[in-house]
Amino acid sequence: MSIINVFPLLSAIFVFVLGVIVLRRRIRSRVNLTFFLFCLAITIWMFGTFMMFLNSDNKEVAIFWDRFVYLGVVFIPAVMYHFSLAITHNRKVLGKILVSLGYLISFSFFFTVFSDNFVKDVFVYKWGIHTRAQILHHIFLFYFFLYITLFFIWVVKYYRITKIAMERGQLRYVFLAFFILATVGPLAYLPGYGIGIYPFAYISGLFFVIILAYAILRYRLMDIKLVLRRGSVFILSIVSIIGIAAFLQYLFFDIFLLPTGASGIITLLLCLALYKYIEKYFYQVANKYFFTSLYDSKEIIKDLTGELGATIESKVIYEILSSTINDALHPKHLAVLIYSNSHKLKVAYEENIQLGKSMDPCSSSIKIFEKNSYPVVTEELERQSVGQYRKLAKNLKRCQAAVAIPLKTKNKFIGLIILGDKESNDTYSKEDLEMLRIIGQQAVMAIENGILYNEVMNFNLSLKNKVKQATEKLQVTNKDLQKANVELKKLDQTKSEFISIASHQLRTPLTAIKGYGSMLLDGDFGELKDGKQIEAVRKMFISNNRLINLVENLLNISRIESGRLKFDFKPDSLTQLAREVYENLKQNAEDRGLYLKFEEPKEELPQVNMDAEKIRQIVINFIDNAIKYTKEGGITVSVFKKDNNLECCVADTGMGVNKEEQAKLFKKFARGKDAFLVNTEGIGLGLYVAQMMIQSHKGNIWVESDGDNKGSKFCFSLPLT
Repeated sequence: MSIINVFPLLSAIFVFVLGVIVLRRRIRSRVNLTFFLFCLAITIWMFGTFMMFLNSDNKEVAIFWDRFVYLGVVFIPAVMYHFSLAITHNRKVLGKILVSLGYLISFSFFFTVFSDNFVKDVFVYKWGIHTRAQILHHIFLFYFFLYITLFFIWVVKYYRITKIAMERGQLRYVFLAFFILATVGPLAYLPGYGIGIYPFAYISGLFFVIILAYAILRYRLMDIKLVLRRGSVFILSIVSIIGIAAFLQYLFFDIFLLPTGASGIITLLLCLALYKYIEKYFYQVANKYFFTSLYDSKEIIKDLTGELGATIESKVIYEILSSTINDALHPKHLAVLIYSNSHKLKVAYEENIQLGKSMDPCSSSIKIFEKNSYPVVTEELERQSVGQYRKLAKNLKRCQAAVAIPLKTKNKFIGLIILGDKESNDTYSKEDLEMLRIIGQQAVMAIENGILYNEVMNFNLSLKNKVKQATEKLQVTNKDLQKANVELKKLDQTKSEFISIASHQLRTPLTAIKGYGSMLLDGDFGELKDGKQIEAVRKMFISNNRLINLVENLLNISRIESGRLKFDFKPDSLTQLAREVYENLKQNAEDRGLYLKFEEPKEELPQVNMDAEKIRQIVINFIDNAIKYTKEGGITVSVFKKDNNLECCVADTGMGVNKEEQAKLFKKFARGKDAFLVNTEGIGLGLYVAQMMIQSHKGNIWVESDGDNKGSKFCFSLPLT
């Protein structure tokens, strides 16, 4: 057996390992699952081929293993096409029909591969052996090339549509990897038709793995970069330890003639002692040569800008920053320090480090940071001759900072991001520092907004507590009570007027931005030909809509609380209204892989006196929230009569709400404790506004849920009289 015949076995091992790593990363992902099934089919093909070459001198055994090959090969077209739909987010009916048909055809061939109508006899040629193709094999080849063509059609079509640079990068390498596999790999069919060629087709499996591995590292394909890094380090460490153990056993047992038990114990102890050093070494090698150097600073900044623009919660902002920096540079630890009113730096977020009071020395060097917005490297400061810089380096070392990134607006210093040494023990390059400078500039506005948001939240709580304390201390006399009541009303009215004026002032420019953004996307000022321009305008348009919705909610709250919100009550059909909202949002749910269905009432329901537009907003809010907080399954909308009320309910199979959180959901600025992990956009006003609207309709609003990850049902009722 020549060396070329070993390539199928190597390909089988590498493809299978890659498939398992991908599946373990996200077992419920359609992309990851279909990719694993594809890898499994390739593994069966490659392993069966290796066994056929291994037994080429035995005709019967060779025929068995060549037929075994087709147990995997017959599924390649269906799974490959299925993977193309998953990676391009295609959930159209035609695609589903073709996938189902493909699997049905594959299973039909699966039960015929051991019959003589598929392959029989053998063709022996210079470099190997192969069974001869029969009538069913001819039909299979037609099906094979048809579905592989469909695979490339969907991938190319989606590549031309998507404007997301990361997706386009992923698709380029997916196309290349599958193109090599689909053009070189099928050459292995030729010996089945009596054409004896050199068996280089099986090398395609190795190229397939190498190209996809690069795509995983370069473009975060299937989100397994971290898993691949850890897996490669673990495998290399284990292989090295096994090699060392074998050498030590040979040394102690064969050279020094130690007893088996003694040599085994000594070997075990030495291997245990060496393992952590070997693992650390491979981590450094992996980070230095295969991971850290592969980031694209432009892509990182672009992704970071989009993610930071979608939230104002401090905790989420810090986690986004940590994830971004860790993925690119792999520092040993990271912390965010915020400059407080007491003129000291306080730890707001830390990862893999416990600073405690050790960050106090950094506070004494704030004046230097106030004048500088570029990242400071501790090692470089130590080489400075100026005393204050050497002192700063000493302080940064005590804070365990290899690099400090100032968070500085035009006129204000708000804090620091400090990073430890890289896991690779490599130095921070100029490219790293330039990227960190931009990250600091992007982060500072988001962090400041988060701080202001927290201050508003704390002010609301403080105001409530002070009002409560003041009320408790009041002497219960009519005169004092009336005076206090008047003062509180003035305070509340002033707050409402401020919110109303600010919201009106914001709405005018935001509406103008929305109009111009829409016109730019529609090409009214000329076609945007650059994909990056289109993506930037699209993100601006989406963010602007979020701001408009926030302003509308603030205006509604102001109007409701001041009694100035007007309602247009008319008899109308709640059923028809809910059905229209369902039809408008159905595509949104399908785009996320969820079902959205409307349960038609069993009988015709009477009309109800309501302000249709305001009730429509509530139904939209219910369904939109259900889509955002549901990962699998779907949403059911229903309208029905109960007693003397009409009820509308939106039930989902999503993250659910525990009993403790249910009582808080309809309060102002309230969100579920883990809601920000699923959706970073909300700030907790939608349900509060909905409750105020329903109360104005003399109705009720509530939520039902059995707890976390058990789905939820949001309902409201309107009286029929």
